[in-house]
Order: sequence, then C-alpha cells, then structure tokens
Amino acid sequence: MPKFSWRAGLIFGLCATPVALLLALFSAGSGHGHWVLARALYPIPMLVTLVTDKTVTSLSVALALAQFPAYGVIVAPGGSIRWLTLVLVHLVAVAAAFSGVLDYF
Repeated sequence: MPKFSWRAGLIFGLCATPVALLLALFSAGSGHGHWVLARALYPIPMLVTLVTDKTVTSLSVALALAQFPAYGVIVAPGGSIRWLTLVLVHLVAVAAAFSGVLDYF
C-alpha cells in the first residue's frame, strides 16, 4: 500500500464526504427509509443514537461530517496495518449497527 501525506488523505476524505452523505440521506428517505446505507457508511454516528434518545442529533451529524476526513488523515500516512485496522474497526461497527440494536432505524 502506498503512503500519502495526511493532507492528501484529508482532501480525499473531504471529497468522499458529500457523496457518502447524499447516499446515506437517500437511504434514510426523510425518516421513512430503510437506513441501510446510513448504517453501512456511518455506523459509529448511527450507534451514537443509542445514547441520544434514539434520534439523529447534531453529535451524530458532526461525527458523520468528520468521519471520512478523519479516516483519510489516519490511514494515508500509514501502511497496510493502518488500512487493515481501520477496515476492521469499521466492519465491527457495521456489524453492531446491523445487529438489531438499532431497531428503530
């Protein structure tokens, strides 16, 4: 895996964020959707709803906005170990988001 500067990772994350947000909002369907893409792309912000009275609050939105830029900053300067660690953490969070604990989404 090639290494990039953290700035390149940040820029990539900033570019990926609007696309991911639009997909997540589309799957939410104004609150009446299936939320599959929102849970898959943003599992940690969705899991935060467990402590915010089962609603998407500004905390969840802030975490969602910061997620992909943070992923880029963390992973770009690192090697394969950082990529693998991040993928595993994300997949564990996705598994938790789809485990049935978010039955209201």
